[in-house]
Amino acid sequence: MTTRRGTRTPEGTVTLLAASDSPRIRTEVLHFTTTAGSEFWDLSEFVREVVQRSEVRHGQVTIHTPHTTTTIVLNESETGFLNDYRRLMDAMVPVDSYYEHDDHELRTENLQEDEYLNGHAHCRQMLVGAASATIPVVEGEVLLGTWQKVLFGELDQARERRVLVHVQGI
Repeated sequence: MTTRRGTRTPEGTVTLLAASDSPRIRTEVLHFTTTAGSEFWDLSEFVREVVQRSEVRHGQVTIHTPHTTTTIVLNESETGFLNDYRRLMDAMVPVDSYYEHDDHELRTENLQEDEYLNGHAHCRQMLVGAASATIPVVEGEVLLGTWQKVLFGELDQARERRVLVHVQGI
């Protein structure tokens, strides 16, 4: 039997933004490209690796996305659940509905030349997501529950993304 996979592990480039020994702090950013909307990327192993590189024994790790149409969630990485979530979002916030955000005859704020029609993704993020999650670190271990994973949710469409992991402690 083939095991289904509800998430993917991102591959990309990692940049060290900051590091110090006193206080012990490390901030890294992962740059990667998503492949579709309504997909999830499992960041759990990357987060553990950053914590290990930080040498923090007791403290916390914060995972942050600087994008308004993505989310960081702690939940189970199980295909059936994630498919249920996608169906729920499609029913609650359909892609093909009218969104004033996408009406460029009305909208005058925060416009770019290559503006996406993504009002649905902004609404989905406000309903279900957060830009950050913070998790305790004890004895150098990220304290996730048995089935919890650190998930990056793409709520818009395939594009280049960043996620920041910030560890601090002793």
